[in-house]
Amino acid sequence: MPGTQHGEGFPALNRLADLLGRWLIARRTILLLVFAGLTLALGYFATQVTFDAGFEKSIPGGHDYMKVYRQYAPIFGGANSVTVVLHRKTGDIFEPEFMRALERLTRTVYSIPGVDQGSIGSLFAPTAIFVTVNEEGFTGGRIVPATFKPRPDDIATVRQNLLKSGEIGRLVSTDLHGALVRFELVEVNPITHQRVDYLEIGKRLEALRTEFQNDDLDVQIIGFAKFITDVIDGARVVFLFFGVAFIITAILLYFFCGSAVITIIALLVALDAVVWQLGIIHLAGYGIDPLSILVPFLIFSIGVSHAVQMTNAWRLAMVGGATPAVAALEAFRRLFIPGTTALLANAVGFAVIMLIDIPIIHELGISASIGVAVMIITNKFLLPALLSFLRMSPAQLRKSRVRAERWDNHSIWKVVSACADRRRAIPILLIGFIILGLGVLARNQLIVGDAGAGAPELRPTARYNLDIASIVANFNVGIDEFTVIAELTGDCNNFDSMYALDRYAVALESLPSVKSVDSLARQVRVRNIGNSEGNPRFNEIPRDPSAIGGAMRNMELNQKYFNRECTAIPVRVFTVDHRASTLAEIIEATKRFEKENQGMPVKLRLAAGNAGVMAATNEAVEAARDRMLLTLYVAVTVLCFVTFLSWRITACIVIPLIFVSQFAEAVMAWLGIGLKVSTLPVVALGAGVGVDYGIYLFARTQAAMAQGLALRDAFLRGLQQAGTAVVFTALTMTVGVATWVFSPLKLQADMGLLLAYMFFLNMLGAILILPALASWLVRPSATPALPK
Repeated sequence: MPGTQHGEGFPALNRLADLLGRWLIARRTILLLVFAGLTLALGYFATQVTFDAGFEKSIPGGHDYMKVYRQYAPIFGGANSVTVVLHRKTGDIFEPEFMRALERLTRTVYSIPGVDQGSIGSLFAPTAIFVTVNEEGFTGGRIVPATFKPRPDDIATVRQNLLKSGEIGRLVSTDLHGALVRFELVEVNPITHQRVDYLEIGKRLEALRTEFQNDDLDVQIIGFAKFITDVIDGARVVFLFFGVAFIITAILLYFFCGSAVITIIALLVALDAVVWQLGIIHLAGYGIDPLSILVPFLIFSIGVSHAVQMTNAWRLAMVGGATPAVAALEAFRRLFIPGTTALLANAVGFAVIMLIDIPIIHELGISASIGVAVMIITNKFLLPALLSFLRMSPAQLRKSRVRAERWDNHSIWKVVSACADRRRAIPILLIGFIILGLGVLARNQLIVGDAGAGAPELRPTARYNLDIASIVANFNVGIDEFTVIAELTGDCNNFDSMYALDRYAVALESLPSVKSVDSLARQVRVRNIGNSEGNPRFNEIPRDPSAIGGAMRNMELNQKYFNRECTAIPVRVFTVDHRASTLAEIIEATKRFEKENQGMPVKLRLAAGNAGVMAATNEAVEAARDRMLLTLYVAVTVLCFVTFLSWRITACIVIPLIFVSQFAEAVMAWLGIGLKVSTLPVVALGAGVGVDYGIYLFARTQAAMAQGLALRDAFLRGLQQAGTAVVFTALTMTVGVATWVFSPLKLQADMGLLLAYMFFLNMLGAILILPALASWLVRPSATPALPK
């Protein structure tokens, strides 16, 4: 049997690989039937997998901010809101047709499933009121009277009421050319306990645009429900680019192996892992979140990488004169231990992201780990079983022998193997450590959260982001609301409490990232002017508790300025965007204000609102970021040590991984990509793929050293046996994902760039930095001799 020295340093593991390989070949027919049955069954369940979007899944439930959010959301409103704007292209809103359209839109919103009807804000909602003062005292009512008809005199009344209401910039645009309808969604029906269907809501929202948009009216829609359905729409194009990457992979794989049958088998086995993954996650009760749509392709990429190694090892054994079954056994024995170690490292890479306490990340980690785990079965058992039945004609063998001679014994490997020479290793290691230093410095610039305005998952020119820009420009409230709950130790008509909240609002409004601040204290100031015959000198908090109480007269609970006991008051901060720096600035200003006013009778509790949820998510990711990487490094180190029984070899494999993973965060910072839920899988994958390349190369290098070869010669042998497959896989995957930069979904374009970097640089780390480290660390004693 050719190449019988297949072990890699741990006799017990080698014996296990030998026993499993013989068992596999002896029962390959039965196993293939079992695999076929499993594929059909899981394939059926895979077809039932659906998109499973959810706002609540993105909330870090254990975070202190979210405890405040859940406590007060039933009283002051949640963060899962939708805003629909009708904006006239010419003219103002005080026109019969516009009023009819706004009234009809408001009524239509009431019929959308999942809408919290008490949360609807509109000129035609009962919560839209005005208060004014005349010689008899306070007077007021609904901005749009219940008896309203779109007649000139009624419209004139609405104009007068609106000017008295303070709703310009809130319900009506500052230029009076548009008005909005805002409402919140209840994700789980409290009666039926069914979750809201975001796809259905997205269709209903888009139907609103179709119904109301015309030559005079423009319709703008924003909110999580619209955002996530736009991502799902973009995902259809994602599949097209996946197809392009698949075709590129197939063409290059055929060019590499020279056999259509081997190409098809390798691709089908890689796809089989994805089918199994999707089927299992459906049986486990999960779906695919639109923000983790790239995970199945990552699983496919890993599958192709391992399939290329297995088919290449089988091909080399066939060229050496082995029968198909013996070649399959030899390939299994050579690759089972290093391949399984690499896949376990991949699984760890995905699993460690579950250290972040966010349900959607837990689901993502579970889904990806399942995909990698089933690959141990599909790649290490199914693929060799299939190859054992595959025969090569004499012409194909001659062709493969020529390819092996041309590629596997290419002179380039002699040049690359020089990296294992100590003298030549020095400049390589210097460059490597410079890259590491740059990565460590630049990773501090990596933004945890959104690095830009709008929705970074979509292109800046996407309709959703254009709608955001228009609403931010025309309304004072913005689209991002960061809510701070002020808990009072005394009565809410206490001057000290109201004055403290007023000064807090002033402090926040001085921040460049804040558009406006609204709270009960602000309403008291405005109403105090009204109580003083409109004299602007009384634009302040009155000291008399009865005057404060008078200013609060006729304020309704449904206006959500205070709770029933008036012990909690929301301070709503409307920001210009939800960049991580914006949210951090507000949090820092809040903490600074509390520190400077420790004696005030108010406790400021962070945070609610959609921006508060984002801030909590950012902090949860930031808190687990370093712990996640450290756990990954430790786990991979343990796996490599168990496989190779040498801390020196382990260091040679893990250090390049650290170089690339640290520098990956620097690349993200330079590209303006924030570290968030949608980008975490790619960061985790980058670490795993780097381990794949290093483990496969050093497994063959160690086996050659155990036969008595010097390090440089042994590494040359490893390159000849596994290097071609490593380089081919990296280049193929790099080219495939590089096409994603043309995707209309910016998330896919960004991840394509990042993946291309990781695939390519991990390969360079394995063939350049690994041998350079080995030249200084690895000694013959570090590679235990094989048992006789």
